[in-house]
Amino acid sequence: MKNPSVRTALVSLGEDRLIPLLTRGWGASAAASVLVGPGDDCAVLRGTRRGERLLFKTDAVVEEVHFTAATPSALVGRKALGRALSDIAAMGGTPTHAVITLAVPPGTAPARLIGIYRGLTALGRRYQVNLVGGETTRAAQLLISIALLGTIAVPPVLRSGGKAGDDLWVTGTLGATQKRKHLAFIPRLAEGRWLAEGRWARAMMDLSDGLAADLPRLAAASGTGFILDRAALPLARGATVQAALGDGEDYELLFAAAPRHRARLTAEWPRHFSTRLTRIGALCARGKGSAVADLGTGFDHFHHG
Repeated sequence: MKNPSVRTALVSLGEDRLIPLLTRGWGASAAASVLVGPGDDCAVLRGTRRGERLLFKTDAVVEEVHFTAATPSALVGRKALGRALSDIAAMGGTPTHAVITLAVPPGTAPARLIGIYRGLTALGRRYQVNLVGGETTRAAQLLISIALLGTIAVPPVLRSGGKAGDDLWVTGTLGATQKRKHLAFIPRLAEGRWLAEGRWARAMMDLSDGLAADLPRLAAASGTGFILDRAALPLARGATVQAALGDGEDYELLFAAAPRHRARLTAEWPRHFSTRLTRIGALCARGKGSAVADLGTGFDHFHHG
């Protein structure tokens, strides 16, 4: 084979290298209706009304990967939909319609599935998401997959819009995965819309895999490196810096903003939200600094690509 990486074990290849291998033959991204294809938090499609854009996202949770057999059913359903909502938030959009695929082991108790749908429905009502259909199938382990549509009337905030010198900000606190935040997090939809509509954020994504994994992705998409101030990280109660960097599933927003907005952003944010907002570093010229694994003290310089 021309690309030796296709022979590499999946665990060694990693998600960032796997996705380009799977999608490199796709031609859909060149269609006139496709504004943003694979590689961002959502696909962006041209809407039917002037200036309207559609956001399209799919996500899944799997038993013994994202939850356990002991996890309360309603929280499983809540998390399944919440993950997709968080990606809509990362683009600055508003969710609209969802369909659900449910893969179920034959011995699953109906009460567990009813509980999952109760959690899904409750979160959907909270954010005015219409649950409009889906599919069920048999499987070896429980899986819930969500396909979610959203809309946005302003340009969506992509991962690729950051520039060297931009401030890096994060909402909320990090490192609370072990305290079940990953089951009951609040998708930052209002915050994401505000950042997009006010043109505050130049690049944005949600933190699902951990800051140490997701920040290099944003920097790589923007063609920059980054500087992270570990001392500034907003730690959840009892969390360590290592947990904030690597545990993942915080579902907070990470975004880059021009430094000229710093004072106004700091002043305006608390007028709209009780959610914490913290400046954690900056984007810098590509190739500056050291590797992500180099966790020194004070400011750590990272680069990607």
